[in-house]
Amino acid sequence: MLFNALTLLAALPLASAHFLLTWPDRRGFDDDKATGGPCGGFDTPSSNRTEFPLSGAPVQLDMHHTQTKVAVYLALGNNPSADDFTITLVPTLSEEGPSNFCFGSVNIPSNLNISAGTNGTLQVVSNGDPIGGLYQCADVTFVNTTLSESDYKSHCQNSTGVKVTQENMAGQPNGTTSGGSSPSSPSSSPSSTPGAAAHATAGAWVMGAAGMAAFALL
Repeated sequence: MLFNALTLLAALPLASAHFLLTWPDRRGFDDDKATGGPCGGFDTPSSNRTEFPLSGAPVQLDMHHTQTKVAVYLALGNNPSADDFTITLVPTLSEEGPSNFCFGSVNIPSNLNISAGTNGTLQVVSNGDPIGGLYQCADVTFVNTTLSESDYKSHCQNSTGVKVTQENMAGQPNGTTSGGSSPSSPSSSPSSTPGAAAHATAGAWVMGAAGMAAFALL
């Protein structure tokens, strides 16, 4: 299974930059280091954290592939290590279509009991590299305020033709959502169940709980 997953992963089309995290503000980006987990080669948290509503907010990407497996994880603290990204906010999904892709309203599980003012780091992981995952991070401070409608729309755009398939833990599709410019599509369902640590290499990611679903349909 591991061999087949990695073989098919290597067949994905590649570009010079595979995806960009555009909101919340990314910690940094270097295409040559993007395969280095947990944050694509950027080990120092940003001094300019994005305020992220506890009630939910979008995560906006600029996709440079036409087909990608992608997930969002969370680690709490001022400077989390690679082993701390064990909270799955968005389980692995299949995204089709280049350019703008918005996860919709990514909620913070209430059972984590996170209070306003807590710092954390969001990590977006994709399978867009043949030798491992691609990683980008955003450092955030959680707040009780919500985004205004105009701010939400400015941070959440989907290019025409974007399609999303959410996968269950057996690797089977739960359904497909077609995206447009609407900020509410596609939406995501966060999970309070810790997933496999997302700093792992492609091989380990395949074998983890979240990774098993990620690669089952490749």
